[in-house]
Amino acid sequence: MNKVKDRCEKCNLNFHIEPSFYTGSMYISYAVGVAVAVTAYVLSLIFNMQLGPTGILGIIIISLVVLMPYIGAVSKSIWAHFFLKYNPEIAKKVSNDSRT
Repeated sequence: MNKVKDRCEKCNLNFHIEPSFYTGSMYISYAVGVAVAVTAYVLSLIFNMQLGPTGILGIIIISLVVLMPYIGAVSKSIWAHFFLKYNPEIAKKVSNDSRT
């Protein structure tokens, strides 16, 4: 679960720039997790749920556990986009590739 491929199937781009490259995505994952927690809290206020601190904590924990695979995938994608740049020339070659 949540494993990153070694290379792109179409353009052969190396997704592992260095060992432990995606370790930095932990920091992004923390920020995304905080955003999910704040969103869960705000939604509980919008829907006027009369919950105490324990109920709100439960809602936040449940939402984080349910969304954990998505948070991990999004954080790795965001981290990779800081370093892997889009190249239009490669994109043209890949779009004309017969493997698609």
